Amino acid sequence: MKINALTIDHYKLNNRSWEAFEADDNTRIMIKKLADKLDDLEPQGNDHLHTIWIKARRPTYRQFYDYHYEFDYPYRDSDEKTKNTAKKDYQESYPFTNVWFRLSIKHFSRKSGEEFYALFIDKSYVLSVNDQNSKKCIDGTSILEWAIAEAEKVVEAIRNGTYETKILQSIPFIYRNGIIKRSDLWSIDPKFKKAFFADYKKRNIKRFLANFKEKEITGKPLPHMTARTIYEVCAVIYNSLDIHRATANYKYHESDEERARYGGIDQTPKEMYYANADGRDDGLKNVPMDDPDAFEEWSQDSGPYYDFNGHHPWEIIPSFSISQSMHLFPRKTEGGRYYFHLSGESEIRCPDTVVAANALIEAGYPVMISGFDEISKRLNGEDYLSVVSVNDYRGLTSSITLFNDEIGKAIAAKTIWEFDEYRLKERT
Repeated sequence: MKINALTIDHYKLNNRSWEAFEADDNTRIMIKKLADKLDDLEPQGNDHLHTIWIKARRPTYRQFYDYHYEFDYPYRDSDEKTKNTAKKDYQESYPFTNVWFRLSIKHFSRKSGEEFYALFIDKSYVLSVNDQNSKKCIDGTSILEWAIAEAEKVVEAIRNGTYETKILQSIPFIYRNGIIKRSDLWSIDPKFKKAFFADYKKRNIKRFLANFKEKEITGKPLPHMTARTIYEVCAVIYNSLDIHRATANYKYHESDEERARYGGIDQTPKEMYYANADGRDDGLKNVPMDDPDAFEEWSQDSGPYYDFNGHHPWEIIPSFSISQSMHLFPRKTEGGRYYFHLSGESEIRCPDTVVAANALIEAGYPVMISGFDEISKRLNGEDYLSVVSVNDYRGLTSSITLFNDEIGKAIAAKTIWEFDEYRLKERT
């Protein structure tokens, strides 16, 4: 079967995990031939790693249909709606005549004397030689014939100095990686700016930028710290963000005496903390509320109240990823006084951080903002977003992928693209 992009995508889809197909005898020979060809170039990493751009023709519409639709909707019996849907999918999946792939190969000698080889297409581990974790042996000679032929073109272009003009500049931008200044993106399409600021209020941003500076404490540090102060500070944040949960996640119920202290409210600050925070508090709930010495000892992972259970007492708003959570750390100045270090600089958490920081200042608590410069540049459009290929896009808020439309072309023109540098290996 003649190799096309659909064939290659099939290999990729079947090898998403760290488990390739072990090459059969004929395929082993060809993998080694490919590695030898690319070893004419300077390696781009450890273990003789080489990564090059190579292309394949897109499949025909009927090949695409037969692969994706034929089993459920035989072509000869399918209606126009199904065929139109398939045509749309085909155009979206393969908008260009040529489809570009990143092919990588690495190899090294084991202590046993065996030579290990690994072949990747984009980020999929496809074929291996002498990998004990690989699946059954497979004939990959057809895909290796394509890879070797394309690799020879790359090496020849590098040898005669035409790689950039003949190959690199031919790769459509939807496959490339780069960066773009956020303000440039906003000027190209105001929808990006509107979407970015949808979770912010202008007055909150203005106050935040006026109140804080990088690595500086805003407000007067406290002479000591107690568990009560921690809970009350967290309550300020939860209330500012309108975060209220009726049922405590970690089943902490306040005493009548403590509830009376706060006027008989439904949830005390301590209950709010245990309803919303991560919960792995290392025994913080056992620390006497108003004893600074007990808190000091506990904060040093010692004393009768410390009870390790995960070491996440400061993750006050958890998420699926720690990097997306909000943390509030009590810190000491050189003079031994306390302030709060608020961490939530990720793009997805930043709107909450702006509101929470302003609320803490209003409540009179001393605060330092983690990554303030990063946040301020983002709010002013002075930071950079990653422009990633369709193969690398993971839906992250800090990156975008481009489509082959007018806006995509305008963004591509402002993007600073990664430049792939290749050099022939010097022969001694």
